[in-house]
Amino acid sequence: MCSPISSAVLFALALAACSEVQEQAAEGAARIDCAVGPGAELGADCMVERTGDVLVIRHPDGSFRRLNAAGLGTADGSDPGQIVEAGETVEIRVAGDRYRWPQGAFDNGQ
Repeated sequence: MCSPISSAVLFALALAACSEVQEQAAEGAARIDCAVGPGAELGADCMVERTGDVLVIRHPDGSFRRLNAAGLGTADGSDPGQIVEAGETVEIRVAGDRYRWPQGAFDNGQ
């Protein structure tokens, strides 16, 4: 049998676990290629949405990264990013993560 104290502790732990659920991508978010973590393969696993002047890129595990839409630099105080433009695509590299999408895909509020 469980004591009232252990039941309360279990309830508090369960409640804390529920509060860690990450917000999902907004309706209308676009799927992009990404490789999260050093050495990861690119795949269409991330979602990106534009909120004003900020692009929010959501990783499959629920974590996310914010980029300034204008210059594509980091907007969340994270590591500095590197922009690689290759033909019709743009690739952003930040701290071992890579994100790739068609050139101009998120310009002008799209």
